[in-house]
Amino acid sequence: MISSRFRWNNSTILELSRPKNAFIYYRTTRHNLITGYPETYPLQNFLDSLELKMLQDKVKGHHVFHFHYELGLILQGSGHAVGDDVPLAIEIEYEGAKKTGIPKSRIDSIPLKSLERPTWSEYKEAYKYIQEQLNSGNCYQVNVTYPFDFETEENFDPRDIMSFFFSREGLGAFAHATLYHDQMILSNSPECLFQYRDKELFTMPIKGTMRRKGTLLEDWKELLKSTKDEAELLMITDLLKNDLNRLDRPRARVLKKRAALEVPGLLHQYSLLSVELEKKISLLHTLQCLFPGGSVTGAPKKKVIQIIQDVERSRRGTYCGSTLLCYADKKIASINIRTAEVDLSERLWRYGAGGGVTLASNPVHEFQEMEAKVASFLTLIRAPGYLSKPE
Repeated sequence: MISSRFRWNNSTILELSRPKNAFIYYRTTRHNLITGYPETYPLQNFLDSLELKMLQDKVKGHHVFHFHYELGLILQGSGHAVGDDVPLAIEIEYEGAKKTGIPKSRIDSIPLKSLERPTWSEYKEAYKYIQEQLNSGNCYQVNVTYPFDFETEENFDPRDIMSFFFSREGLGAFAHATLYHDQMILSNSPECLFQYRDKELFTMPIKGTMRRKGTLLEDWKELLKSTKDEAELLMITDLLKNDLNRLDRPRARVLKKRAALEVPGLLHQYSLLSVELEKKISLLHTLQCLFPGGSVTGAPKKKVIQIIQDVERSRRGTYCGSTLLCYADKKIASINIRTAEVDLSERLWRYGAGGGVTLASNPVHEFQEMEAKVASFLTLIRAPGYLSKPE
């Protein structure tokens, strides 16, 4: 079974079905998800196909791409540590598409039991190394992340998981899910890597987080007082402005410098940038300029990617990657934060979380912010101990 769903708006879900083609790409091979067979297929062939797809062109069929974070390492010239067995991208072309209302769910929660999570001592060691890099002038901000592993005690029908997920209030603007056989990607992403519309490309980096305590106005006033969070966002906004300028001639604009964004249990701040495109731009060139997103790497991007490889103990995979939906004339790519990779046969869930570290950071606060981002996702799925208010 292969299918995808996307949050379309507050009352509508886009459902994609009947896959015509479906592949997982590696460095030297690709795996056909429909037939189950692998075949020799150099990654460059996949990249060449992306070079032929233009942002301005209407795509035939309905395409979903899941670009793994490790593909970004290769595109940014840091792919020497990416092995041949590491998945880099998933591409699915669907024939069926329909828009439906918010589904009704047969389940009211997804109980998850914690298996493994980063320890405080482990985090402190990584934090110390990053501070050394910051003090040496090698970088300005590093986004360090960790996997959090969970399991369910019972087998869930993937259709029930999807229906429950999309029935929840508080879904991110770029929430989506893809099921391929016994694997599922479940993302409650509120963040946009890029969106193309009317000759203009938009991006929306998120940086700066606090736990909800009071009203939106009260919490926003408190977040605005944080010079550390302001500096985080401004660094990444500047980085994204530079990334956009690499797409076309330098004329990127900052439409919003610091705005509020609510997600379950958290308040974020974000900026909104855009650039008008005069010439045709390929999907490959777009990825080469923007991917991975600056908010999940840091600044300067190429250097912090190397630092991240030094301190993180596991690959990021779908988490911190990007999911691109090509539907009619729309091309919308999320940044996959608030994202879980689910192995349905083993009942295992892997969820990634982290945050940006600067010279003004406090390790205790950063560790607590990471835990709060995990709690936000667990609250959404009403895991025991993280139940939302009575509905």
